[in-house]
Amino acid sequence: MIQGEELWQFEEQFWLGGAEFYERMLAPEALMVLPSPAGILDRLNTIKSIQAGTRWQHVAFHSKRLIRPTPDTAVLVYAVAAGREAPSTPYHAQCSSTYVCAGGQWQLVLHHQTPAQPDNDGRA
Repeated sequence: MIQGEELWQFEEQFWLGGAEFYERMLAPEALMVLPSPAGILDRLNTIKSIQAGTRWQHVAFHSKRLIRPTPDTAVLVYAVAAGREAPSTPYHAQCSSTYVCAGGQWQLVLHHQTPAQPDNDGRA
């Protein structure tokens, strides 16, 4: 059984990693629910977006929660502060990601981001 820390490592790679990671870790029916202008992206369009866009350079997760509704399902809920190339304004959001295990392989099936204002500590 996968440990929670491994899931958080996967999550970090979804923010920092490249298209190869997405191709390996996104479920065939995966969806990304992102702020405008991206909107709702299926697996193919998510991978195309990663190939064409500038990746995040750093991320910090806060208020992390892991929910395991079934042995083959995991939901990560957290706040994030992320940045691209300096000098940039940090991006703050509240996020959730749902993973399922099929055939011994964990894959992301749904990721959702809601932009947020940072609190006094700079956290989302």
